[in-house]
Amino acid sequence: MLKYRNGSIVMKRVVMATILMRLSEERATKQYDRWISLLTLGQDRRLRSYIVNEVLPRRGSVLDLGCGTGTLLIEAGRRGLRGVGVDMNERMLEVARERSRNHNLGRRIDFQHGDVTELKLHDDSFDLVVSTLVASELQSDKLARFFSEARRVAVTGGRIAIGAEGLPAGRTIGGLFSLIRGLSYRIAAKFSQLKPHPLHEISRAMKAAGITPKYRVRFLGGLLELYVAEVA
Repeated sequence: MLKYRNGSIVMKRVVMATILMRLSEERATKQYDRWISLLTLGQDRRLRSYIVNEVLPRRGSVLDLGCGTGTLLIEAGRRGLRGVGVDMNERMLEVARERSRNHNLGRRIDFQHGDVTELKLHDDSFDLVVSTLVASELQSDKLARFFSEARRVAVTGGRIAIGAEGLPAGRTIGGLFSLIRGLSYRIAAKFSQLKPHPLHEISRAMKAAGITPKYRVRFLGGLLELYVAEVA
């Protein structure tokens, strides 16, 4: 993991990454991946790399909730897995489908327009349900439905892996992070319809939906976290 240095600068960039992620979805879809990588100091790539190398099943199917431009699912498809990606942004999905066709994965990966809190998918369908950062964009009521749906479509014995914003340890650093976060949302609200969301306790929300995280991986000193659970 990236050694945690120059904390306030890193915090500013991660907070703004979450905000600018939403703005770029609307205004610069094709540059979305580049923006997020830049703003997270490349940790979005390290997060996906960890999922690909440590979490993906050797065979079976993967569901990516909030799949964006399809980067993670395309890598899964190249490894022989079947996949479904769900996202609300049709322009992002157009990019994902184009990439999938370019890799000759059209028959292996399906990208669907839809709400990650109301999935039109069958129960017990996927060996891995994964999501990176979408949980950090949801209000509390939708977060509960998001995890309930993730649990519903995952097979028993499968995995659920959720990447989300985290809170760095320490009262001083944590307080500074919260302050920067609040100010960033005020600025972003002047240029978009973006509304602030609470900093969720992902582990607690997962447990409330019957999902118990087996372990957690921290990136950027805990500002970005990945929770991995095995479905019982």
